[in-house]
Amino acid sequence: MYIGIDIGGTTIKGVLTNRDGDILSFKKIPIGKTPPEIENCLIELIRALAASRGLDPAAVKAIGVGSAGSIDRNRGMVLTSPNIPALQRFPLIKTIERRTGVRAFLENDATVAVIGEWWKGAGRKYTNWIMLTLGTGIGGGVVIDNRVYTGQSGSAMEVGHTSIDYRGRRCPCGGTGCLELYASATGLMHYARSVIGKSPGSSLAARMKTAKLDPRMIEEEALRGDALSLHIYEQVSTWLGIGIANLVNIFNPEAIVFGGGLSRAHRLMFPVIKKTVHGRVMEGLDHSVKYLIIRDQEKAPALGAARMAMDALNK
Repeated sequence: MYIGIDIGGTTIKGVLTNRDGDILSFKKIPIGKTPPEIENCLIELIRALAASRGLDPAAVKAIGVGSAGSIDRNRGMVLTSPNIPALQRFPLIKTIERRTGVRAFLENDATVAVIGEWWKGAGRKYTNWIMLTLGTGIGGGVVIDNRVYTGQSGSAMEVGHTSIDYRGRRCPCGGTGCLELYASATGLMHYARSVIGKSPGSSLAARMKTAKLDPRMIEEEALRGDALSLHIYEQVSTWLGIGIANLVNIFNPEAIVFGGGLSRAHRLMFPVIKKTVHGRVMEGLDHSVKYLIIRDQEKAPALGAARMAMDALNK
């Protein structure tokens, strides 16, 4: 048995699987705010996954971890994670191995999402494709000639920290105009709050009087035809399209696969993204690009982390 863990900005998700990729158990818990809390969350999740099949954690062959942020896979730590600052320089893999007695391996969260889709999802159909995860931030991964590309230390495709405006807002990473400031769920919320006061008569503004604003609320009102909500998604999708156009010009992909909570609104976003990409890429590069959604949003990254651990253990 193998365990795969996906550490996101708000939640830690995990799967227990076998060598065939059958998901035997799936669990998720809110992420802690301090290093000790995160450590305890991870160990609690690992124990719960093993116990779901009557196993002691030590009986698990390997544990794969996908984490948001820039990583050093050789040292088994997250170097920096703007959306999870408590993970910075935290000895993630050594901690898991010490607490469980099981070999553990680290990759970037978007990379394990790519591996999950490449193994069991939509990516099986394509040889050259890109993954984008739209959540608290924006992660990315790429498959080139049917091989997942991760860079020298595992941190390739930090798409969320590519700039679409060199004079833009300052990002926690230290850069300016980073894509995830504008086109992630966090960016959507920031833009919505900046414009909602200009349309007090919108149905979105009316709902905010009795409920807390969140991306799902904006999506629901946009699908009902609220002009303000439609505008918010159009603007955020345009920003995202600018970032994607750069990727299409660089990689010339067959497909782009989207994951993360914000991708639920793909019916609103895809038409604007496609239009923006088409207007900005070299002629013909976007002609046959497919825009797809991860088949299993919750489980694919954790499943990919488990597959990564299998491969790493057998090297």
